[in-house]
Amino acid sequence: MKRLVKFLPKFMMFCFVCLITLALIGCNNGGGNANNDEFWDADGNGIEDWMEKEITLRYATWQYNNPEAVTIDTLLIDEFMKKYPNIHVEMQIVGEDVTFETNLLTLMEAEDLPDVFLVNRLENLLPYNMLADITAYFNHDTDTQYIFDSVRDLGIYEGKRYCVPTFIYPEIWIVNKTLLRQNNTPIPSYDWTWDQMEAIAQAVGNNATLKTIGLYGTEQYYFELPKIMKLALDQNAGKSWLAYGYNGNKFNFLDTAYLNAMQKLEDGLSAQSEGYGWLIDNLDEETLNVWYGSTEDPRYAGHVAIWREPSWSFKDHMDDLIFDWDIYPGPSGVSGGNTDIAGVSSLCENKAAAYQLLKWMSFGKDGMVARYSLYEEYSEELYISANNYPYPVVDYGINKDGVNEIWDNIPYKKTADGFGAPQFVESLRNGAIKCNKEVVGWDAAENAFKGYLAQVVMEGAHYATLAETAQQAADDALKLQRDAVAEAIRNMQ
Repeated sequence: MKRLVKFLPKFMMFCFVCLITLALIGCNNGGGNANNDEFWDADGNGIEDWMEKEITLRYATWQYNNPEAVTIDTLLIDEFMKKYPNIHVEMQIVGEDVTFETNLLTLMEAEDLPDVFLVNRLENLLPYNMLADITAYFNHDTDTQYIFDSVRDLGIYEGKRYCVPTFIYPEIWIVNKTLLRQNNTPIPSYDWTWDQMEAIAQAVGNNATLKTIGLYGTEQYYFELPKIMKLALDQNAGKSWLAYGYNGNKFNFLDTAYLNAMQKLEDGLSAQSEGYGWLIDNLDEETLNVWYGSTEDPRYAGHVAIWREPSWSFKDHMDDLIFDWDIYPGPSGVSGGNTDIAGVSSLCENKAAAYQLLKWMSFGKDGMVARYSLYEEYSEELYISANNYPYPVVDYGINKDGVNEIWDNIPYKKTADGFGAPQFVESLRNGAIKCNKEVVGWDAAENAFKGYLAQVVMEGAHYATLAETAQQAADDALKLQRDAVAEAIRNMQ
């Protein structure tokens, strides 16, 4: 009895410490969920239910195909498990880009899907009931309010959310500062406008002897410029536009803003004389040889003042450039780009926990802060193997110390000052994003429209005369694909 009397105070103190620890964990879950929300805490004990039991989850991405490789995903998952020791996460190898979806279907048949995984095309997976409906988790997560309006509603089909945007991979603008200085043209600021961009291109691309090109490539005229034009005509309507004038429901190829953007494209192309001008769409090898005596890409050879390129593509060339350059956000505060998306498996037994992993690896604040800290610690290895310069889809704002913990710590500014410019936040917040991964029918509509774009860019046709036919072709392709997906879903039920 004396032993028991001595033991009880220690045991009670141990229980008290455990309760306090659990309470602190519940208050500091990093999930952004409302702690008094019964959705997360059904038993009302102050600890979210997914934190009260041992759970194992599996995560898959097409970048991870080597179990020996150290990637940002493996490092982030280690940090996730440190924060939530009740959850064990394993990386599951599924395949690379071309085989990822096919292998997922095989795993679905074997009931061996990863619990959280990237999604290449939402429309390809919907008919197989592979993705869980995560609408309730998303709607009960208070942090989702901080996701950019431009991408928040992506990943929804027939009113149900199956995916979340993870990161934006921007179309960055590269400015050849050496070429500008050689032509006595002022270096623009990061808040440059579209008109300023064109003025610089015209000033530099005026040397028919040296064949210096002002602006190389034309995609920006039918991706981002229509949104800039729409914002000027109707600020509210313009906010909902994405790439190609898509407004969340349809493509707006007949809208005045789109017509105006395409007219500017025609004006730039028509300024050419004998095949040369300040706006050049592309050059074949024969022309490159005649102009420069080499087939090297004129952008990387230093002949181009301004061009737009995906971040994941430009990284393969930046170390070899022999001129002074910088990265810029899109002119007039609108950048293009595309997103990655991810979802939770419909077979997952612990969907609430899987949602937390999904969030940690995408838009969650704690996961994002951990991500950029890891980029700093493992910068050399990650920049080489796994960094395509992904940008957040979210802005949590300024903390009590006056610091934006995410955007003030973007590590890419070590590569170029412009990568960390504050204007990048706004240009992506207002982004004209290409959403073919998450919007059912996007690819079909885009492909139907591309033929008409080619007639304008390559053959000198007037867009205004093609617009109505192009719009109808895109509408028909969009509807046909959406009907096909809906029919496939019905047939699989």
